[in-house]
Amino acid sequence: MTQDKKTKHSHHLQLSKFAGEKIAGPPLPVYVLRGTDPYLLDQGRRAVRKRTIGDADPGLAVLELNGPDAQLADCLDALRTLPFLAPHRLVIIRQADAFLDEHTREVLHKYLEAPASTGSLCLESEKWLETTRLAKRVAEIGAVVVCEMTDASKMPGWLQTEAKKQFSKTLTSGAAQMLVEFLGPDFAALLAALDMLALYVGPSPTIDTAEVDALIARGHHERVWDLCDAVADRRLARALELLDAFWTEGMAAPQIVGLIRPTFRQLVRIKALARRAGIDQAMNSAGVPYPARDRVRRAVSALSDNALADAYQALVDADLEAKSTPNDRLAMETMIHRITQTRNTETRNAERGTRNTG
Repeated sequence: MTQDKKTKHSHHLQLSKFAGEKIAGPPLPVYVLRGTDPYLLDQGRRAVRKRTIGDADPGLAVLELNGPDAQLADCLDALRTLPFLAPHRLVIIRQADAFLDEHTREVLHKYLEAPASTGSLCLESEKWLETTRLAKRVAEIGAVVVCEMTDASKMPGWLQTEAKKQFSKTLTSGAAQMLVEFLGPDFAALLAALDMLALYVGPSPTIDTAEVDALIARGHHERVWDLCDAVADRRLARALELLDAFWTEGMAAPQIVGLIRPTFRQLVRIKALARRAGIDQAMNSAGVPYPARDRVRRAVSALSDNALADAYQALVDADLEAKSTPNDRLAMETMIHRITQTRNTETRNAERGTRNTG
């Protein structure tokens, strides 16, 4: 193998680049799908299958093994077995971190010194160790494909591309930002939302914020943020008033919790990121749209780590209770009391400590 060909695959490839580029010549002996996102791993798996077996029947050409249960001998036997009614064989090992102990790494490294010309190995790894001999050999003759979101700020743009590619719809920038803000960086949920929106708008070529608000947020997007403001300001009466608005519109308890919980989950994540990198970088990493940043910054500043953690736990508890008693208004009111009062208790303790030291 020439040095040029070695260099070609020695770097990590983002999934979009890997899936889009055309590699001339035979399939590579080894691929690593690095990441944890189920949707991106599935897309990576599909791309590797396309590269290695083309349109052949996967039932005849692909062996999938689960890492904790996989046997090294089965893996190697399959890689060395000539393909039947297919141009190539592919062995996929999911959850490969549980498979790759020290012994397995050494044996696979030895195998990759002279890999079978008709077989490819695909390892799905959450924590791919770059310093091992196996990783260095993979960098020489294979490809590491990054199957995780490395820049959440690009999510709205990705959504707009998928809307055009999959549904022939123009998703406006504002609508894309609203979807990411409401559903978070969850590829599967975002694509499912796009599917529903495409059906909802019918022959219309455009999906705008009105459609997202009506179908996905159900007109409650602003009200959820009003509730966050009430919690940050410790305005229990206002929070209960907003709950009453949800309730009088006929929403069941699980729906109410489902509306509120994603926003608080996002705030918990941003608060943790902000401790390490500052609030602006945290919002960039979390993909917070610019129109929402002032409200996010205010909520994160007003609510401490403990207050956010307590509020989110209250939502988790309410979610469990709501599934068993979906019409229990008392459970919802208890939840509102908990998420609003967490900061009250914290503030009173801080004030009491100040008075004591003073």
